[in-house]
Amino acid sequence: MFTKIIDKNISLKLKDYQDNDAFFQLIDSSRDHLSSYMVWVKSVQSVGDVEKATRQHLLEYVNKQALHCLILYKGEIAGSISLQDINWSTRSGEIGYWLGPDFTGLGIMTKAVSTLLDYAFMERDLHKVEIWAAEENIKSRNIARRLGFIQEGTRRDDEYINGKYLTMVIYGLLKEEWQKMESNTKKV
Repeated sequence: MFTKIIDKNISLKLKDYQDNDAFFQLIDSSRDHLSSYMVWVKSVQSVGDVEKATRQHLLEYVNKQALHCLILYKGEIAGSISLQDINWSTRSGEIGYWLGPDFTGLGIMTKAVSTLLDYAFMERDLHKVEIWAAEENIKSRNIARRLGFIQEGTRRDDEYINGKYLTMVIYGLLKEEWQKMESNTKKV
């Protein structure tokens, strides 16, 4: 079972079936917060929907296509982070993440992304990791910038959420760039 302890309050844990009820409750109570930027929120209407996603996520983990983790803060599920869309021919992947509204502004996500970058580059030997964030999602974009990602481009009107199109900003980070600044990110 995949687990990473980040500090005394924060850890990452592979999402598994025993987490489905509590995870659904966090999603359900965070709908207003998440629905501005997360298209999948509308499709999660029950614990059964979370169970179906968990089944798919565990299969992706076994097949080395993705790693979907819960972010725990003081033992409570605070959100989710994933290394997904892993392409082994280019040794690249994408990190996606979210936190419930009660857990934002505490530095949790920067530490979680930093930890997942260590995993991606050092344990999985990926060459490149991307983060895609809606142009209007300044908090998410700031995490990418804070961790040394380079803005590589945009995809105009790439997602349609709540009756409007969102432009996605694409950030990239190479393994060699991460290694150069790794000692600095440990201080985050």
